[in-house]
Formats: sequence, C-alpha cells, structure tokens
Amino acid sequence: MEVTERAVVFPCLEELTLKSCFQLRSAPSHFPSLKKLVIEAVNSSMSMASILSNKLTTLTHLEIHNVQGLTCLPDGMLENNKNLSFLKIESCSEFTCIAHHGFEYCCSSLESLLISWCRKLRYLPDGLLTPSLKKLNLLFCANLESIPDITPSGGGFTSLQILSIIHCPQLSSLPKGLEYCTSLEKVGIQRCSKLTAIPITQGQPFLGELYIRDCPELSSPPSGLEYCTSLQKLDITGCPKITSISIHSSLSISLRDLSVSHLESLPTLRGFTFLSQLKIRECTSPQIGPEFSASLQTLIALQELRISCCPNVESIPSLDKLTSLSLLQISYCYGLTSLPSVVNLSSLKELEIGRFWEELEPFPAFQGIPHLESLTIDGWPKLKCLPDQIQYLTSLTSFWILSFDGVEAFPEWLGNLATLEKLTIQDCKNLMYLPSVKAMQRLNRLHTLSIIGCPLLRERCTQESGPEWPKIRLVPFMHSKSFLFSISSHTH
Repeated sequence: MEVTERAVVFPCLEELTLKSCFQLRSAPSHFPSLKKLVIEAVNSSMSMASILSNKLTTLTHLEIHNVQGLTCLPDGMLENNKNLSFLKIESCSEFTCIAHHGFEYCCSSLESLLISWCRKLRYLPDGLLTPSLKKLNLLFCANLESIPDITPSGGGFTSLQILSIIHCPQLSSLPKGLEYCTSLEKVGIQRCSKLTAIPITQGQPFLGELYIRDCPELSSPPSGLEYCTSLQKLDITGCPKITSISIHSSLSISLRDLSVSHLESLPTLRGFTFLSQLKIRECTSPQIGPEFSASLQTLIALQELRISCCPNVESIPSLDKLTSLSLLQISYCYGLTSLPSVVNLSSLKELEIGRFWEELEPFPAFQGIPHLESLTIDGWPKLKCLPDQIQYLTSLTSFWILSFDGVEAFPEWLGNLATLEKLTIQDCKNLMYLPSVKAMQRLNRLHTLSIIGCPLLRERCTQESGPEWPKIRLVPFMHSKSFLFSISSHTH
C-alpha cells in the first residue's frame, strides 16, 4: 500500500510522539490535524523529512531530540506551519542551521524557541526571532557566533520575557537593541567566554532576575541596572574583570537576592532593608571595608549570608544586629584571623564555618542561638577536641565535622545532642574513638552515620569485630568509603 493511502488512517490525529525508533526509515507524509509532534532518538532524518513535508501545515508544537544526520529543518517547514508557537531542537550533533533559505517574519506565532547541545549551529537567521517570541533559550551551542539584532523597525522583541544563553563560547556579543525588549522578566547569561558586554543601557522595568556567570572577558556589568526597578535577584559571579559593582538606591525596595564575586570593593547596601540573601565569593580585598560593614548592619531582613573563598579577608564585622538571619556560611577564608560574634542570632538554623587562618584557635560562642538545626565545622587544626559549647545546641539535627586532624576522641557530651538525626565525620585522619556506648545510645533519633576519609576510625568500626562497633550497631543507616549497610531491623 502506498504511504499516501495509509495517511488517511490518521485524519484526526493531533499529537504524535516517535521515540527510540532506531530502524524507522519511512513514515506517512500527511497528517491533516497534527498539532504536536515530538521526535526523539531517530537514527535517520529521512523519516522526519517525510513527516515534515509540505503537506504538514497545522503544527503548533515541534520538538526534535537526538536525530542523527539532521543538518537543518526541511525546506518550507516553518513557512507552512504559520501557527507554530513552540520549537525545541536538542542534541542534534550535525545540526548547522534552522533552514537553508532566508525567510522573514514567517514565524509570526512563535512564542518559545529552545535550542541546546547543537554544537555545529553557528547562527540564527533573521526572521526567526519575531515580536511574538516570549522565551529564547540557547544552551550548549559550542559554535554559535551570532544572534540577530533587535530593531524597533522590526517590531523588537516586545513580548520576550525570558532570555537564557548558556555555554556558547564563540558568541562574542549579544544582539543589539535589548532595550527594546520591554517585557523582559528573566535574563541568564552563563559561560560565554568571548562575551565582552551586556547591552542593557536603558533598563528593563519588569526585569526581576538577572544572572551573569562565568564570563571571563566581561569587564563591566550592564550600565542600566538603576532603571531595573523590579529587580529581585542579581547574580554577577565568575567574571574576574568586573572588580566593582554599584547597586543604585533605586533597587533598595525590590532587591531580595544578591550574589557577587571577584570584587576589589563591596557595594554599599545601606537602606536595602528588604534584602534577604547575600552571597560573596572570591573577593580579593583584605578588608571588607567600612562603608560595606556599616551598611551590613542595616540589612534587618537578611536571612541568608554566605562569605566564602575570600583568601585575603582578615576580619568580618559583627553580625549581632542581623536578627533575621537563618543561614550563615563563612568558609575558605584562609586569611581570617578573627571570627564575628554569632551571639543572639535567635533565628539562626544553619551554620557553616571553617577553613580559616591555620593558627586560629578561638571558637565562636553559641549563646542565644537556640534554634540551630544544622552545623558544619571544617578544618580547625589547632583544636585537640570538639568545642564544648556545641553541647548546648539542643535543637541540632545535622552535624558535619570535617578535617579535625588534632582530635583523637569525641567527648561524652556528644550524647547530649538528643535531637541529632544525621552525623557526618569526614577527613579526621587521627580520630579513633567515639563516645561510650551509653552516650551513643542517648542519640535515640540518630538515623544516619557517615564516616568518610577517617582510616583509623573506619577500621575500628568494622562490622561485628571492631572495638567501636558496639557503639554504632544500632544506628539504622551507616556508610563510609569502604562499607555501606543498613541495620533497619534494630530498634533503639
């Protein structure tokens, strides 16, 4: 029977998915009602070309995944399907272009365009990006060099809400005219190693999230940030040539989440009373700076503060006024010679500290943080025992101890942590002894014990024969680098 005769079997078919049809060589060429087509893991583009023939005119949704040999969409496919609103092309290793012939505004209904893992794609043609477009994602296109400019005469991208460009290392510039995208809500630019500028000069009144990450040639942030008065999340990290950022006071009401890295001086945040998350990484200055320190005290809504991998920082200002803080991380700051006070942080639930100046001995006081649930302490080589003040953290459910090389035995008071559910001991190379059996039995909520990179303790915890085994045999789930087992049949 001819293919054209068989096609009438599907006169009402609206959705078709072809998946993992590795031997498929031909298919019907006429689906008069087809709206959604998904083609995935087909070894030949021949069958797809048959389906996407000139007879197909009703598509609104097209997804193409991992079609071997596909270099471009069949001629006329976009022109014929004028109602196409969703187009996704993914993991087509030979895909070089959308279509062979130029076309202008033929995709007048296109709202979402997603292209990813098409390593031979070099450009997007004019006419594909039309005023109807709401979402544009270009991901892991290793040879993508250009994106069409946006012009007012062409209607701009007046509907564009989401722009995401990730790992396009040959892309040296974004399209000119982004200021005409007046509906933008989220922009993410990441791992574009040749990108030198972000052309947002007049701001975007509806832009709520801006992520610029790992763009090593980018020398300055967008100049129109002060006009982005709806901006809630700003992340400019992994861009070492951006050494300073000015956060304009016009953002003080909207900004909720700020992440920065590689700065020589930190921005002043005085008056940003709604900021709830602040992350600072890989900043080079030895001093936090008096202006930033003073403004830090005014962040009364701050719930999450992370300061990490700042090797030259010697001190951090007091945090006592940050009474809304629920998460605090200060880690991998090897020049830090003193710790800020963490007294009276009554809302704090998660604390991660460690990897400071190797001669640092004092451990922070823990008074006034009754609700702490998770504690991570990392790399305190001068200490010979766990700090006694930890025993008063009566709400602790997770405790992670890393690189306490001077500790050979854990104290009996560990059994006082009656709420503890998860205990992780990692890279404590001289640790041999856990608390007594009686103390360990008081940890009646402990359900997970992890021992990683502790060779002496691991050997002593050998199942059934190790001297520390009786102390841990009732823990429901235990694992280490060398053993993984469950003892869920035991009860406390």
